[in-house]
Amino acid sequence: MVKPFKGVRYNLEKTLLKQVLAPPYDVISEEQKEILKLKSPYNVVRLILPDGENKYEEAARLYNEWKKEGILIKDSEPSFYLYEQEYEYEGKKYVRTGFIGLMKLEEYGKGNVFPHEKTLAGPKMDRFNLMKAAKANFSQIFGLYIDKSNKLEKLFSAVKKDMPAASAVNDEGVKNSLWLINDDELKEEISHFMRDKKIYIADGHHRYETALRYRDYMREINNDSEDEIKPYDFVMMMFVNFYDEGLKVFPTHRVVEYSNNFDDLMDKIQKMYDIKKVGNFEEGEKLLTDSEIPSFLMYRKGEFFIIRIRDEEYEKLHPIYRKVDTYVLQETILKGVIGFTDEKLLKKEGIYFVQNMEQIEKIEKEKDIVAFIIKGVDIEIIREIAENGLVMPQKSTYFYPKLDSGLVFNDLA
Repeated sequence: MVKPFKGVRYNLEKTLLKQVLAPPYDVISEEQKEILKLKSPYNVVRLILPDGENKYEEAARLYNEWKKEGILIKDSEPSFYLYEQEYEYEGKKYVRTGFIGLMKLEEYGKGNVFPHEKTLAGPKMDRFNLMKAAKANFSQIFGLYIDKSNKLEKLFSAVKKDMPAASAVNDEGVKNSLWLINDDELKEEISHFMRDKKIYIADGHHRYETALRYRDYMREINNDSEDEIKPYDFVMMMFVNFYDEGLKVFPTHRVVEYSNNFDDLMDKIQKMYDIKKVGNFEEGEKLLTDSEIPSFLMYRKGEFFIIRIRDEEYEKLHPIYRKVDTYVLQETILKGVIGFTDEKLLKKEGIYFVQNMEQIEKIEKEKDIVAFIIKGVDIEIIREIAENGLVMPQKSTYFYPKLDSGLVFNDLA
């Protein structure tokens, strides 16, 4: 069940949108957090990553104070919020379109909601404490649905003919625009279309599981009957079509702290992989892209190697998981050769997750490392993993661009 809601939004007569937006909480560094705070006393980072000993209560205090001051205003009628992101990638412009609404919470495996990544207890407890104190969704979860006919996109085209209610370019050069969908017929058409759609969580697994926990917590406190519907039975979500032309899934590379003998590592890898030294990153990246079975570009002290899993090792892998490079790398090399445990990987002990060579070289200045550069996961494989009740290793997907926080909030009380 997907429905419109009365969103809480920044009053653009009192603040500039570009000064109050922020990336999702889990990609903000301490340095970036301080920069965002300097932009505006009302930047959303003060809500999603609050400060102080009683930081969750501080977030709730600020949120309520901003509403009283008119910095934040609640819309007078329920709306869907059309959310467009315009960005550039490899010299070409892309537009990704979706809409923000409320989705009725369902347990994984008991309805139409499918995860694809593992979650950690720490972040879930952090988000639960924030939700419990503030009684609001400050960031939208990123969900995918299937619409091969692009029916909703055709409806959205008409909405986009009007000026957006809010628009701003963020620090990464992504233009974020928001339109309100208030027309009753259009709202009903969207709700009806989404009624039985399968939803695949692209980003926000921790927040979705937190919303489930918060719902159960509130039901117990209020002694709700099974047929009662309350605000906490829903969570704010951005819905994007699997087949949207602007939907990009980038890889997340692995950088491992490694000070042992590199020749020994190569000998062990060579038992499962064919290894070929390449001249530079560009040459290796092309070979990586062209490979049809799991391959990785390995980097160590200025040298690059293409490693390609041998057929006999490939055949030993789970028929679905063998399509997921992060799983293959984790099982065969990170755990099988280097000796990582699941616990160490989950806690990110001695391993870093990065998006580009620049980040790899930055870590290399301070640590002895080996880096494994991987390909992105095909969107259809993500769907296959989710529908089979499987999950990928953490940081297997990086949906670009990230959804900014601060465009709209959802009250849970």
